[in-house]
Amino acid sequence: MPRDNVEVVRDYVESLAQASPADVPGLIARFCDPQSDYYPVQKFPESRPCHGLEDITHFVSEFFGAWDEFDYGIEAVTAVADDRVLVRTRLSGTGRGSGLDMVGQVFICFWLRNGLVFRQEDHLTLAGARTALGLADVDLL
Repeated sequence: MPRDNVEVVRDYVESLAQASPADVPGLIARFCDPQSDYYPVQKFPESRPCHGLEDITHFVSEFFGAWDEFDYGIEAVTAVADDRVLVRTRLSGTGRGSGLDMVGQVFICFWLRNGLVFRQEDHLTLAGARTALGLADVDLL
């Protein structure tokens, strides 16, 4: 696995964690292939598959805007194969409309080509992430 893919993913996730909503379009364009697909955690409100930079940018911007307080950090990054990276993150936040607090891990699967993310899937469990990556029987993280 080229170290570059791990660095690309780490830089992307860290940049998003520190981004303002105004930064989102530029970050998506910088790190994602124009034909990329994003599959957020299915249990999150308003979650839906996103296809292409505009659709992904719109969803991520809306997601960030749904929180009064939001913190997002990397706990681990693992090279899975030449084209895949798995990231374990810790999310916490307070919903803007609901006032509900959320804390938990999200496992993010990335597929890369030519240094750009062309597919991303978010999962609430490591087992779900391993299955998505085609590695259900492999011990990761």
